[in-house]
Amino acid sequence: MGWTVKQTVEKTGIPADTLRYYDKEGIVSPKRHENGYRQYDDNDITSLKNVVVMKYAHFSLAEMRSMEELLSSEPSANCNEICIRIIKSKATELKRAICNYQKIVMLMEELLSMVNGIDSYRENQEEVDGFISQIFDDIRSDTLFSTDALSLPNRKEVG
Repeated sequence: MGWTVKQTVEKTGIPADTLRYYDKEGIVSPKRHENGYRQYDDNDITSLKNVVVMKYAHFSLAEMRSMEELLSSEPSANCNEICIRIIKSKATELKRAICNYQKIVMLMEELLSMVNGIDSYRENQEEVDGFISQIFDDIRSDTLFSTDALSLPNRKEVG
């Protein structure tokens, strides 16, 4: 069975423009009818689901294209090696992002206690600015952090 662009939009929730873009970029390229209309099949739907997950995991278009090409090619040692390399790299990148998000959540939770009163933020502004600078530097340096690096500085230790 096959689906038109409109039916695929209804089935997946992916906008028609996005489906066309993925086709143009060679990420998911459905078969075409004689009239040129796209015809999505079960494999295309599976590929689109993979692409949505990869997009959520911040894969680049090139990474998505590579993964889709690898998944649709004949299994080989080379194919497996490339796939493993891409997945390991992305897993490392996501671990870094998760660590930074955890630090940001901790900052937000700490900020809640710092803004209880009108003057609370002003009293703690230097500490907040310092922690934001630390997170900024960590994100920019793109390094993995230990759980110790996630702990907020103790207010008594600051300044």
